[in-house]
Amino acid sequence: MTVATLRRGAVLAVAASALLAAPAGAASVDLAGGATTLKLDAKTGKALKSLGVTVTPTGKARAGRAGVAFPITGGRIDNASAAGTIRHTGGLRLKAGKVSVTLSDFDVRVSKSPSISVKVNGGARLNALRPVLGKAKVTRTAVSTRASGVAVHLTSAAAKALNRTFHVSAFKPKLKLGTVVIDAQLKDVVLTGGQTALALDPGAASALTSLGVTPGLVGAAVANPDGTFGFPITAGKVNAKTLAGTIDHSGGISLTAGAAMVQLTDFRIDTKAAQLTAVINGGARAAILDLDLSAPKVAVDGTAITVGNVPGTLTQGAADALNGAFGVTAFTKGLKLGVATVTGQS
Repeated sequence: MTVATLRRGAVLAVAASALLAAPAGAASVDLAGGATTLKLDAKTGKALKSLGVTVTPTGKARAGRAGVAFPITGGRIDNASAAGTIRHTGGLRLKAGKVSVTLSDFDVRVSKSPSISVKVNGGARLNALRPVLGKAKVTRTAVSTRASGVAVHLTSAAAKALNRTFHVSAFKPKLKLGTVVIDAQLKDVVLTGGQTALALDPGAASALTSLGVTPGLVGAAVANPDGTFGFPITAGKVNAKTLAGTIDHSGGISLTAGAAMVQLTDFRIDTKAAQLTAVINGGARAAILDLDLSAPKVAVDGTAITVGNVPGTLTQGAADALNGAFGVTAFTKGLKLGVATVTGQS
């Protein structure tokens, strides 16, 4: 059971190091998958073999060239403080002669004093591993956290349990069981910055010009070198697989014709509703664009995620508001305003 714990301990250590490396200000994130892989220390492997102890994966755990992989089934981690839990399925069966112990359902708890627990023969839990994070290497992307190089050592309790189970005295506290690599997939992408760029449709630009309407930028909005309008992302959270969620922005756009002016600010993208809403003239929030999310181009580059090719067309409410403000009838539902590219930083 100690060996199983060892794997979990390693997992815990890795999780701790990965989370600690997350940027300040990041929020807690649920885990949706991935795996933790344990590579048994060569010396420990030889020691087990000399004792006649075989170790085999059980349940959904799988052995491969990199080691034994335990699927991550859930949990929640705080990217800023490293506090949280990583849960797994599958386990290990340790057997010597007629003696057999199954260690399963590892839980990694990351805190100032990280711990790893495992169910013994499907019953009570045992805390058995102590991770060493000094040489850990952590890599994050917008949708995952990977930690490697985490050494895992037996706790006193684990050493005693193994010795008692197999009637030996070879297992010692602080014995290095191996190293682990944790690849955790995040359920959601939490955005703390970035920009949404809007490329104004040529037809919409011509229509505005013909109506004597001049577009301008408000607040933190910027004119990008490529000719697009940029709106800073202030916060957001979207599902890593479906992209369902919301993204908030600062700044906005103004439309001016003579003495008439309409300001649209504080954009919010709601991908589940497939709409972009805005605060109109500092008052109520309303849906101004319908978003076409049928063929988005999604790319992950480190901690940034980009969702491009998102056309936006005027809603009926936005068309009515603009016609009323400028005394025209040219704005219609479905008029393509432009194409948006969201580049969020997690």
